[in-house]
Amino acid sequence: MMIEDWEVGQLYWRQLAKYNGDEVKAIADVRLKYFDHFVNDCDLYFFLGTSKLHHFTSRNPFMIIGAFYPPKTVEGDLFRQ
Repeated sequence: MMIEDWEVGQLYWRQLAKYNGDEVKAIADVRLKYFDHFVNDCDLYFFLGTSKLHHFTSRNPFMIIGAFYPPKTVEGDLFRQ
C-alpha cells in the first residue's frame, strides 16, 4: 500500500543527509525504525484515506496517510489476586 505520510519522507531525507547521500544506509535506517522499533516497542496503527486522483481509476484507492504509534502497554492480569 502506498504511504503518503510526511514523517516517513522526512525520516528518509534526514538519514540521507546524515549519511552524505548514501541511499542504502538511509533506507536501512527507515526500515529499522518501522520494522523493528515500531513493531516491537509500539502499537502501530495506520490512518487510511483516498485520493481523488485514484478514487475512480484504481481497484484499491486507499493509501496510508498517517501513522500513530503509542508505546506498548502491558495489561494487568484480570483474574490475578
